Amino acid sequence: MLATPVSDRRADLDWLRVSAFALLIVYHAGMAWSGWSWHLTSPDSIDWLREVMRFLNRWRMPLIFVVSGAAIMLALGQRSPGAFALDRIRRLLVPLVFGMIVLVPPQVYLERLYSGRFTGTYLQWLPQAFIGAYPSGNLSWHHLWFLAYVLVLTLGLLPCFLWARSAAGQSTLDRAAALTARASLHWLMALPLAACILWLAPVSRNPNGLVGDWYGLAYYGILLLYGAFLFGSRDLLVTLNRQRFLALGVGVAAYASLYVLFIDGAVRPTIAPADRALYALLSAVNTMAWLFAIIGFANRYLTRRPAFLGQASEAVYPFYMLHQTVTVIAVYWLLELSVSPVVGFSLAVIATFLGTAALYVTVVRPWRLVRPLFGLRALPAAVRARAAG
Repeated sequence: MLATPVSDRRADLDWLRVSAFALLIVYHAGMAWSGWSWHLTSPDSIDWLREVMRFLNRWRMPLIFVVSGAAIMLALGQRSPGAFALDRIRRLLVPLVFGMIVLVPPQVYLERLYSGRFTGTYLQWLPQAFIGAYPSGNLSWHHLWFLAYVLVLTLGLLPCFLWARSAAGQSTLDRAAALTARASLHWLMALPLAACILWLAPVSRNPNGLVGDWYGLAYYGILLLYGAFLFGSRDLLVTLNRQRFLALGVGVAAYASLYVLFIDGAVRPTIAPADRALYALLSAVNTMAWLFAIIGFANRYLTRRPAFLGQASEAVYPFYMLHQTVTVIAVYWLLELSVSPVVGFSLAVIATFLGTAALYVTVVRPWRLVRPLFGLRALPAAVRARAAG
């Protein structure tokens, strides 16, 4: 997710990064009306919105982790392990801690206010903002869980990334990629994901909470490695480019099968133990097919870098950190005003983008001391001089 040096940037990666996080903003704006429990949940749901979000769930976060894996390899470059690890801590841990102290508490406060568990002002609630772990307590990282996972997985998998950039690693991976592309073996990449769903998901707990989430750590760790492998091989990208319509067809067929066999319109479908193997395989194939299709189409068509793309790519990290706080504030007032579900969803999307953009432009982007709190590098001297003049 983090921006990489301009010299190392790829247009398709930047397009995917910006698009994936824009989609995340729309997704979170709709959660209150999805029919699933969220921080603020409307008594009225939008059935078609839930089905769209259910479809997106199958590849939305996997795409973000795949793109992040590719970005890790680009950011690693030729830096020493120590320098890279310190940079990741600075650009992931510092924003995570800042977000938990400043950005998440307003979300928890409004949730408590909406549910009737608290009735005072935000300043009256603040003394208890960091007491106990959410959901029974108030301390949480909410949507910032992604930063914690990427940090832990990046450091844990750093030996793999270091080996991949070595001469021996590059030679081995080049041969593996050539064989994979020639024989279309990339479809076997679904099997480790299926194994995670089948064997680790049932014994895991605390989703997105890191501790005890063996499924999430393994699943997302695999996807980080997949991103480095796929975007590190021209042969594989050519294959995904060529097979983009095949992958799209497989994705449509796999999701249709999942829906008919296991979902069938249920708000929260349950999977019988006897069906878990089939469900795991279909889920993994569906996820990888959509990832292959998206990467293939991006590699084919998103090859140009318009002027706004670099600016949008830099804004992704602050937008990600800020957006859910803005969303929760907007949704709280929309629910308090009893706005109809479709209108409420539409207004929540608009308010989130406009509110987040306003905060980014006025509070984050121009200020040297604020930028590191949102994972941004210091402004170049020329930019600072223009801003001062």
